[in-house]
Amino acid sequence: MAFSLPMAGCLDPLLALLGVEDHGQALLQGDDLQRRFGLTQGQATIHHYRLGDECLDYVSFEGVDPVQQRHPGVANSLWFQHVAIVVSDLQRAAEQLMPVVTPISEAPQWLPNGVGAWKFRNAAGHAMELLWFPPGLGHPRWHEADALLFQGLDHTAIAISDSDQSLMFYGVELGLQLRYATLNQGVEQERLDGVTNPKVSIHGLSGSTPCGIEFLRYLSPTPLQPTAAALRPQDALYAQILIKDPEAGPGRQLNDPDGHRLWISS
Repeated sequence: MAFSLPMAGCLDPLLALLGVEDHGQALLQGDDLQRRFGLTQGQATIHHYRLGDECLDYVSFEGVDPVQQRHPGVANSLWFQHVAIVVSDLQRAAEQLMPVVTPISEAPQWLPNGVGAWKFRNAAGHAMELLWFPPGLGHPRWHEADALLFQGLDHTAIAISDSDQSLMFYGVELGLQLRYATLNQGVEQERLDGVTNPKVSIHGLSGSTPCGIEFLRYLSPTPLQPTAAALRPQDALYAQILIKDPEAGPGRQLNDPDGHRLWISS
């Protein structure tokens, strides 16, 4: 599982700090462009990067009608989506990124289970999160000796309106397995999300690879419209979750119950 984000203009300075590997690019137009993004004009250049074992695609468009810049909203907005980057030293990683990002969290936070986290937005407004796992939590690969500062992608998290509907879509229709479920609340979660008195029901799912998807169902404050269905590919906040399926053929785009986009390809 991976993540695809629109990119406006120059290269995101965040990528160099993360130490991503450049894996080339691909040009989409015509039928390929329509299949992937639903666009009938222009072209898209997909820039492929890797961080650890996961890929992170940035997409730039040409010849496509521009859209007005949208305010990204808060964490309980139903179009909210972030990618979680695992680090070996949370404080040092956050300090390196602070000059080129916009913080969402007041500062790195240490949750009651010992996990450290810090949320921010990159230059285009995409939400991201740094994660640090204490011994015994997270995938074993996050605890290898001599780990890089920025290790890889653990999951992408999406705000949802109904846990049962999302579990049906991702678990039954797509065949992902439920890995964990928890309820997050308290002052640490409030400082992490930048919202007042949050209570978040969380479910984490994944397939055959460790990188997965996490549902953020805000019980408090109430989830806010619009959903991700309101975002067009040329919107800065638009994103796609990338899932590999050997039987996908040329690929297909899906929308989940809250409009988050998925690209299923072989």
